[in-house]
Amino acid sequence: MISHSLQGRMMVELGLSITLTWIVSIVTIFVYTAHSQESIEDRLLQVIATRILLSIPHDEEMDGLGPALQLRDDSQFDEEPLSFQIWEGKHRLVGRTPDAPDQPLRPDFGEGFADFLVAGETWRAFSISDRSGRMYVQVGRPRSAIDEHLRAEVLSGLSVSTGLLLLTGLFMGWTVRRSLRPIVTIAKGVRNRKKFDLAPLPVAGLPWEVAPLVTSFNQLLEQLDQSVQAERRFIGDAAHELRTPLSALYGQAEVALRATTMAEKDAALVKLFAVAERSTRLSEQLLDLARLEAGTHAPVRELCDLDDIVVHIASEFDIVAQKANRTLQLVTEPCALMCDVDEIGILLRNLVDNALRYTSEGGHIRIACGRSGPEQRVFLEVSDDGPGVPPEQQTAIFDRFHRVPGSKTRGSGIGLSLVAEIARLHDATIETGDGIGNPGFRVRVTFPAAPAEALPG
Repeated sequence: MISHSLQGRMMVELGLSITLTWIVSIVTIFVYTAHSQESIEDRLLQVIATRILLSIPHDEEMDGLGPALQLRDDSQFDEEPLSFQIWEGKHRLVGRTPDAPDQPLRPDFGEGFADFLVAGETWRAFSISDRSGRMYVQVGRPRSAIDEHLRAEVLSGLSVSTGLLLLTGLFMGWTVRRSLRPIVTIAKGVRNRKKFDLAPLPVAGLPWEVAPLVTSFNQLLEQLDQSVQAERRFIGDAAHELRTPLSALYGQAEVALRATTMAEKDAALVKLFAVAERSTRLSEQLLDLARLEAGTHAPVRELCDLDDIVVHIASEFDIVAQKANRTLQLVTEPCALMCDVDEIGILLRNLVDNALRYTSEGGHIRIACGRSGPEQRVFLEVSDDGPGVPPEQQTAIFDRFHRVPGSKTRGSGIGLSLVAEIARLHDATIETGDGIGNPGFRVRVTFPAAPAEALPG
């Protein structure tokens, strides 16, 4: 539809503008031509009458009308409906053109211009007399001839203006199509693309007004491509990571079924439970990772009490820590944070879960939050007294599926990558170092300072 087409709207608006201009030009040409033509016609009558009057001898008697002279046969003459009369006094016609009427063109013999009905036809006449008032010269043209000449002039002007406006319209239409050609080319290119071809659209040659739109569209294509690639990586990683625990589940279930004694069956079930627990944790982490990378939800930031979140998450792990003979310590102070509560919960759960896995029996895990530094930035910290992480590995452990060489505890390699991704989404920084004891391990996440207007009070 034209209303949804930029080219169509431009052509309609240009067409309306040209039509309006054409109408205005018609009125202008008609008024101007009519006025100027009247002035020219009157001026012509005045000049002719004056010249004729000045050509009459002032000291001779006029003998009256005689036989008219005849032109040579080979003379070229375009008859023009213009007539004059020479009157001696107001009653004696002493000279006139052959087509002039016998009656005065201006019966009142007044000076100047006037329209009179003579012999059933309206004449535009100009009358002038000499100083003595003895001789009168009257020059006139039929009003019909003047109107016909005016119509010819108006039609001529309108024909020229109409032709020029049509030419202008054609040129404008060509210019519009040529200017929009790069956009049409891009549209055709997009329609002809293969499925999942997310290469950026060409920006070169586009008008300045359209280039930012295409650039923004290219950014969307890039984000979509990243989402598609993340989905492909997730599917590949999930298939790879789930294959091992699923095989283990199958194997332990088969061992339990073939066990001949209750002790063998219980041992197989214990291992089956451990594998199932690990598979559940792995599935949860994979789903959290997919949700973060897909970016399917808009960031939700609200002012929360970080110390309350710490207490809540610690309570979730309290029973698990007791069963594993680990001790959880809380060191908190009231601190407000602009964050996504669900994502901060995922971050802290993975840090605590990682510390529990790599801390030996009887170990300690400390969870702390508060403010530090001159800007009083909010931090969240989890430290333990486990074997620690070599300095050269402390950056790599936040990569997906990375595991510290020689580690006896087998994790999924996803938990700390989730921590890094959530920290990035909150513009937070991650610091690592020694934890409780020698050496232990510590992870501190420091968040940017909240705007003053977002703080309570």
